[in-house]
Amino acid sequence: MLGRVLREAAWAPAIVLVAHTVGGHFFGHEPVVDPVSHFSGGVAAAFFFRRAAEIAVDLLGELKPAGLDVLAFALTATIAVFWEIGEFASDRITGGNVQRGLGNTMRDLICGISGGGCFLVVWHLVMKWRGRGEMKRRVAQ
Repeated sequence: MLGRVLREAAWAPAIVLVAHTVGGHFFGHEPVVDPVSHFSGGVAAAFFFRRAAEIAVDLLGELKPAGLDVLAFALTATIAVFWEIGEFASDRITGGNVQRGLGNTMRDLICGISGGGCFLVVWHLVMKWRGRGEMKRRVAQ
């Protein structure tokens, strides 16, 4: 199961982390790379948690789509908060300045959580649209 989660879900957050590192190196983190990375991280986290929950059906039980969405959204918001706590702790321990004030922290949280929410809304709409296409094909047969 873990191998399947790594293959089918973990690639999305890994790509965001690599892109954030490369983008930050070449362009600097502010004003564009950091907010885009937090939004993309929210998208990737929601995808990861939703897909991982589908794969871990033996562990979690079978969840309905709404349950998968709520779980993915809640875990995405949780990981965004813990990411910011990690940045805060890192700044305190190393004397760094990753967090540039409350406004920066709140922007990062809003970007991450809204990225996750946007992903889930789009996912729901795509699945609904695909379901209608399946229904039309069945009726046509």
